[in-house]
Amino acid sequence: MTYLWPDGLPIQVESDEQGAPLCFTWEGTHKVDNIANRWRVDDDWWRGRVWREYFKLTTDTGLLVILFRDVLSGDWFLQRLYD
Repeated sequence: MTYLWPDGLPIQVESDEQGAPLCFTWEGTHKVDNIANRWRVDDDWWRGRVWREYFKLTTDTGLLVILFRDVLSGDWFLQRLYD
């Protein structure tokens, strides 16, 4: 089963100088093992801008997740958890 939070769950993230996550806190601390994909979405600029940077990654604790950073606010969110 996959868990999806369309608006994301707020999380704490430590990132590197290029903005890629190194570890995050959600029900414990998870170190990033591998980033499989990274992409940006810049949408709805005419109504209310949604500008996000997404990361699909695996962790040292065995999670496969999608995280995103709101580029405008700098806040991080967990959007999807695969099991």
